[in-house]
This record gives sequence, structure tokens and C-alpha cells, in this order.
Amino acid sequence: MALDWPRRRLWLLSDAKRTHSLELRWDGTVRQPLLSAQAPQPLQGQGRQKLDGEALVRTPGGSPERFWMASEARNPQKRPASLLELKLLRSGGFAIQQQWPLPAEWQPQQGQGMRRNKGPEALVALPALRFLLAAEAPLQQDSSRQLRLLLAKQQGQQMQFTPLGTPLLVSAPLEAQPHWGLTALLPAQAGEQPPLLALWRGYAEPNKWWNRLSLLPAVPLDQKPERAVAPLMRWDLRDVGLEPDNWEALTAGPQLEDGRPTLLLASDDNFSPFQQNRLALLAPLQTEACASADSR
Repeated sequence: MALDWPRRRLWLLSDAKRTHSLELRWDGTVRQPLLSAQAPQPLQGQGRQKLDGEALVRTPGGSPERFWMASEARNPQKRPASLLELKLLRSGGFAIQQQWPLPAEWQPQQGQGMRRNKGPEALVALPALRFLLAAEAPLQQDSSRQLRLLLAKQQGQQMQFTPLGTPLLVSAPLEAQPHWGLTALLPAQAGEQPPLLALWRGYAEPNKWWNRLSLLPAVPLDQKPERAVAPLMRWDLRDVGLEPDNWEALTAGPQLEDGRPTLLLASDDNFSPFQQNRLALLAPLQTEACASADSR
């Protein structure tokens, strides 16, 4: 999900069999939006093999026509998990410009790489054409409590990948552990190495959901091994009134009239008649630092 607030345009990705995007025009106000959906646009240049788009971002201060997307590997031999550069078209859709497969240790295979249907769902755009990626769940070769991160830096036609030495700590509710994962990362502020907001989602049969937002300290962007990063704060989004569901997209929203920032979330209905595609706008009750570092 990507928002161009000055132009009042919002884009959502679909992970249908044929990847396509949906543009929403944001009229009205921040608190009372009037959203109008444009015609869905198929991703140009995706070929015949399923391309499972999982994240859509723009770089800070970059060209308004350049976007980047992460894709999952449903068939790693024919279409590996990749990082892709997209161009915004006049139609409001996108066309693939370049794509770079993720490193071999991330590609799904026997006993190694990403698990089936487990990302990479989190993609962060940093200054200087750098990107931070994370899978939804720990790679098969990793501890179930540690989620590794991958740094990518674009240099012309090339993309350099660097595995980071500091993973994220995975802390799931007991009942949600089999279906717990990271669905989005977002810089909490501008900067070369910002703290991050992490959106986590859990599920248990038949229809029970957990949705958690956590604030992470800045992660060292180097290969030196360090302890897993634990959250500074975390919020159960059910406690703030969010309907439990498959909330998995997160981006910075427009500023409120009183100056407070907002977060825009989107849910995925998984093509199920029992779920919905929805948007939610969250705002902090206060912008000053909280007195306690434990806000559950």
C-alpha cells in the first residue's frame, strides 16, 4: 500500500492469480474521506507465472513515478522471490522496470528459505535507494524466535543484498503461534536509520485474529551479530477499537488538523466471504513521549 497525499492518491496491491493494483482517489477530509475506486489495473510485464506481490513503497523524496515491490516465491524455480522496481503509468497502474531475485538462502527449498506463503511481506524504503526486507515468519533454517532482516541497495541496474546481523524478536500469543507473522514495517520517523513500527498478525481456527503494533528501536544496518531487537512499546489494536481481522498493510497517513500524524492500515479478505477488505486510520492520543515504556 502506498499513499501520495499531496495528489490524494492511494494504491493497493492484490495477490490474486494475476497481480493487479487498485487506485483510490481521496476526496473529502482526513476524518471524513470520500474514496472513489478507479478501474483495477493489471501489473504490466508480469508474464504468465503467478507473481505474488506483497508490499508496495516509494522512496523518501524520490520520483513520484518510481515504486518498489516485494514478491513471494510460489514457484521458486520459475519465479523466485524478488525485489522489483515499478513505474507508475498514466492509467494509474504499474509496469515492471527491473527485478532482482532475493539471495539463495531466502528462496524456498527443502529445509531452507522462506516458508510457504510467508512473505516477504515487509518492505521499508530508506534514503539513498536502500530497502529493508523481512519475511512474515522466520526462515526455515532460523530460530522460531528470530526474524532475520535483509538490506538491499540499488546501484544503477544492480541491487546489492546484505544480510543484517541483528534480527527481530518474535513474541507471539501462545494460541496464535502457528499462524503469527510480521506483515509490515514502517519508519517511525525520517532518517538514515530510523526506529520502526511493526505490524504483527495472528490467527487461530476457526476465525480468531490478533493484531499488534509495536515500536522498535533503530536496527543496526550492518552484519555484526547482535541480540534480537525487542519492542520498546506495543499496542493490542483491538484495545483501540480496531475490528480483529487480517490487517496486513501499513503506511503513513495524512496529518490531522491539530498536527497529529496518522497511520493508515488495510485488511485483506483472503477471498473469503467471512472477511472484508477495509481501511482504518489511527492517530495517537498524544504526540509527546509516553511515561511508560510498556503500553500493552
